[in-house]
Amino acid sequence: MSVTMHMLLEHWGNRVVSAPRIADARFSQVALITTDAGGLASEDGWESAVEAETIYCGYERQAADFLVAHPEAFALGIGDGSTLASISPSCVTRFVIVKDDRPFSAVFEDARRFLLKYERWTERMRAVLFERGDYQSILDCGADVFEDFITITDSSFRLLAYTKDVPIDDPVVLRLIDEGYHAKETVDKFKRYGAVKRWQTQVGIVRVEQTRIVENPTLSYVFRMHGSYFVHVVLQCTKNPISDALVDTFQMLIDYLELYVRHDWTARHQFDKDYAALLSDLVMRRPQNRDLLGKRLERARIPYEGEYRLCVMEVDPEDDDGQRVLGYYAWRLLEMVPLGKASIFQGRLLLLVEGRAVRGDAYGEAPDPGDGLASFQEAYGGVFGVSDPFHCIVDISFAYRQARLAIEYGQQDAKTLGDFFSIEPPEVPVYRFRTYFSTYVYEHGNQDPSFIAYCVRKSVVADIVRFDCEHGTDDARILYTYLMCERRANEAAQRLHMHRNTLVYRIDRLQERFAVDLSSEGEREEIMLAFRLLPAGLAMKGE
Repeated sequence: MSVTMHMLLEHWGNRVVSAPRIADARFSQVALITTDAGGLASEDGWESAVEAETIYCGYERQAADFLVAHPEAFALGIGDGSTLASISPSCVTRFVIVKDDRPFSAVFEDARRFLLKYERWTERMRAVLFERGDYQSILDCGADVFEDFITITDSSFRLLAYTKDVPIDDPVVLRLIDEGYHAKETVDKFKRYGAVKRWQTQVGIVRVEQTRIVENPTLSYVFRMHGSYFVHVVLQCTKNPISDALVDTFQMLIDYLELYVRHDWTARHQFDKDYAALLSDLVMRRPQNRDLLGKRLERARIPYEGEYRLCVMEVDPEDDDGQRVLGYYAWRLLEMVPLGKASIFQGRLLLLVEGRAVRGDAYGEAPDPGDGLASFQEAYGGVFGVSDPFHCIVDISFAYRQARLAIEYGQQDAKTLGDFFSIEPPEVPVYRFRTYFSTYVYEHGNQDPSFIAYCVRKSVVADIVRFDCEHGTDDARILYTYLMCERRANEAAQRLHMHRNTLVYRIDRLQERFAVDLSSEGEREEIMLAFRLLPAGLAMKGE
């Protein structure tokens, strides 16, 4: 990409006497109009070889004769336009006439330096690309080319690079520079004014003379990779008005950025693609070769066995802009739940939370992300379902179903309460499957035995049974008897043939070890349901 006629005309400004109608031609060098002998003409006429992307420079009459002899060439003439009446229209469309009182050598050197400035700029950008620089390095190459302010952001509205002359009168820009990402209020404006939707289909450089988001006119370009909005480059006209020359200069930057964007997509998204594909395959329960699965998990830095929870975020399916900014939501969510790994699956946001914290001396699980999810929901909306803890990554398919069922039942409950009491129920942003497991079983029975069996295996009762097996204790039997006696300690102790104080101590210790709150009617109901769903006699025999 080289200098355009638009750029040359803007450079000479009001010195231009005549401008060609064809103003999109490009030039990389300027040459003097000469003959082999160095005179104005030779016996055989002008030289036949005219280099591409070269504008030839001479005095006006000399330049006009050159254009007649070279129908494809462009020329710069120094004069007052007196030749225009005597040359053909086809020559006029290729002729720039500049009135300049400086010596011819000075005008020629001016043109040469102008073209050289952009040649050096493009050479610097090529060097950065060769050295595998980044977006900021590419922008820095144009410090002597652009006076206006430029930003580069990605699809999650993170700031990737910006030029130095920050417009201090623009709060949107100041917040972007200060925080490193667009504020929620700005993203809401993008959605409200249809910008997000436009970026999905925007083609070429778009001029906006007046915007309700930033303070200055803008030029913008969107890079889409495989149809997806990826990187956004915006030039704010803080020093110069929008002009054809500025658009052409911006296009030169875009052409070189495109080379880096393709590299960035490969480097930045190949891992993300593998990670997203891995989660997708696991959620969909696609057959996996164990060795291959191990390698894919290693690349994604996900242990085969660990302490996990899965959170699923859904946005209103009618909210097209909400679907389009899921990448932004994913990134902001990870700020609030830093131990998570976020991915997008079938128009939903998945958050896999991993932790290895051991609680007590027997039981561990991933940290509960509830506070982070609630904070996110308060700021950005959406609704979350949270699975029960699980310990093997291949069980994520069951966890995904749990989280989606939690959303389904949670929203159904909220609507029912509102209808029944004729009030708007308090908004509950995070729904946990454990709360609705009993409801699911009562409604569907054992229609899906594998899912029910999985849920029971992950219940606190199953944990207690496993603990009994490993330590030779009988906590499951004690708990079952205590609940069957409706927490009447004297009656339960009599049935278990133990002292009442011993029973109370064992129950208190059990609640602490397994984080059980037996004062909660919901937890008691869940525990008794699990006892009933366990294989016959398992909980009592500790098998």
